[in-house]
Amino acid sequence: MRTTSLSLHGILLAAIIALATPRIAWGAEVQQVSSNNEADDAKRRSSSDTCRLFMARSTIPNAGIGVFTAVPLAKDDEVGYADLVIPITDIDWHNNGSRNKHDYHWLWMNYDWLSTEILNLPYEAESSIACIPGMGAMPNCHFRLSNVKESWSKYNTVGLHRSRDAGVGAFTGYHGRHWFKVREEEFGLVPVSSSYTKAEQLLKKYNDLVLTAVDNSGSDLKKDLWKLIKEFPYKSRPLAALPTDSETADRAIEVGIKETELEGSIRPVDWLRINGKCLDNLRPGVSNIEGAGRGAFATRFIPQGDLVAPAPLIHIPYKEAVLMHSPSKGIVDDDGFDVRNITDIIGKQLILNYCFGHPESTVLLCPYGSGTSYINHNHQSPNVKIIWPDETHAIVFNSTWTKQSVDFLEDQFSPGLEFDYVALRDIEEGEEVVLDYGIDWEEAWNKHVEEWTPVDDADKYEDASQWNCFDKEECETALTIRTEEEQRDNPYSKNLTINCYFADAKDRELVWIDELDDWTMLEERVPKFECKILERHDTPGSVLYDVEIIIPVDEDGQDDEEYYEDVIVVTDVPQYGIQFVNKPYTSDLFLPNAFRHEIGIPDSMMPESWKKLVNDD
Repeated sequence: MRTTSLSLHGILLAAIIALATPRIAWGAEVQQVSSNNEADDAKRRSSSDTCRLFMARSTIPNAGIGVFTAVPLAKDDEVGYADLVIPITDIDWHNNGSRNKHDYHWLWMNYDWLSTEILNLPYEAESSIACIPGMGAMPNCHFRLSNVKESWSKYNTVGLHRSRDAGVGAFTGYHGRHWFKVREEEFGLVPVSSSYTKAEQLLKKYNDLVLTAVDNSGSDLKKDLWKLIKEFPYKSRPLAALPTDSETADRAIEVGIKETELEGSIRPVDWLRINGKCLDNLRPGVSNIEGAGRGAFATRFIPQGDLVAPAPLIHIPYKEAVLMHSPSKGIVDDDGFDVRNITDIIGKQLILNYCFGHPESTVLLCPYGSGTSYINHNHQSPNVKIIWPDETHAIVFNSTWTKQSVDFLEDQFSPGLEFDYVALRDIEEGEEVVLDYGIDWEEAWNKHVEEWTPVDDADKYEDASQWNCFDKEECETALTIRTEEEQRDNPYSKNLTINCYFADAKDRELVWIDELDDWTMLEERVPKFECKILERHDTPGSVLYDVEIIIPVDEDGQDDEEYYEDVIVVTDVPQYGIQFVNKPYTSDLFLPNAFRHEIGIPDSMMPESWKKLVNDD
């Protein structure tokens, strides 16, 4: 029985879809267990015996964690479950006073994604990025063996509204898809597509010019020569793409590097059960807890003491990195940007609500395990707890880090910490999984609910998501869009603008195009241009619109947000070619009364060396 590493070119949010030929995975048969009650035994079998997705050491050079499937996957099968998208806004400015400086510690930068890959996220603020715990951070990129693609992101707050719910703004409404970003300095040089072309050329030269000279001199000389090549002091991506040993190099000469890497990406299921950790014990759903949004639910029976989910950790040495500030009045930097007022803290980044901390420490630990970000709080009857893993069965955990100082963490630019979520009691399939966030969190939440009042005009707020649809089927039941004339008597909420997808000659391959009257969605995720709705036409099975699109063009004819010279009228636009967006800084993410508090790390787990509130100096 064999499995194959999911070396992801795309990453999961709403879902990851398998692109592979049948070679993507070789699954294991379900093991039969002798018992007087086979149904009960099947239910009580350890989750690792029925797990479909594992986290283990990657087979990709310098890549760290890998994700493996233990069952066959056909093309278009979903891989794993939906993950959250947590927006981070203006992070450089809030930490340095200028958007041009990047000298603070923010390990998420190796795992976050461009906002342009997440629908409407670019409009949240002047600068937006997306943190995607779970399958958005764990899988690796392999340009030669890519076998999945990403699906579209969505946004909703599961029925909660800022006019009546104290939990609005405390969790992200974004969930969808995204894909991998290269991590270089911290993990070594990961090969890209062009690297393999050059590596194949190097391998051919090795075979033609070198191998023939040593073929009769014994295998030891051949091994030594290949070791010398691989240990060449000047690192490069093509060098990293070469096989690791001379035997594999010989095989690559025969069948090619891609084939040898495919062979090397496969691990036995039994090996994964011993050395890996199950990733698909949790699925997202609407929480049973009032005001909590989404929650995590068990996909199968999990016995007491078993692993519920592993969670590698992104460490933030100093929690001041998540503080948000107002601009200083009348002060700009050398580039003309506003400078933060370091004494006026106006909020905290939403990521804080998904990270663990301690009142006596500056450290934040942010899990990026699959499904763990959905786990909600229950102080009275939790069914999971967090522990530091046994280092003999850890994937990334380095216990020596827990004995080091916070300043040591400041110097670490790759993950070295990990939580295990462990069942406190038997957890039934379909049961919501809940964790005790700690008494400090509980008291802070209760105080927030007690003192919470809606912001001004909260009842008039309409989020952009309630007006949007993304395909023909969705749009059949969507609210129709009002024309400019109708909006004069019945305007939309003042936080909304209307944008349209449109392709001009320069970027036709990136956006919506009208080709033979058949609108086709290609690669663009973000509706680029502001537009006005001129007319609406009801047709059998759909509603079409005539729109006026405002194209920013500068004096040289290039797109530039500072100029608005071209106005183009496009007719018969389907509703999914039109998207509402929230104006910057108006969404629930920026509510001044939104709840912010880290999840508590138990005192018994918190390293003494991290318990300090200020720097030693």
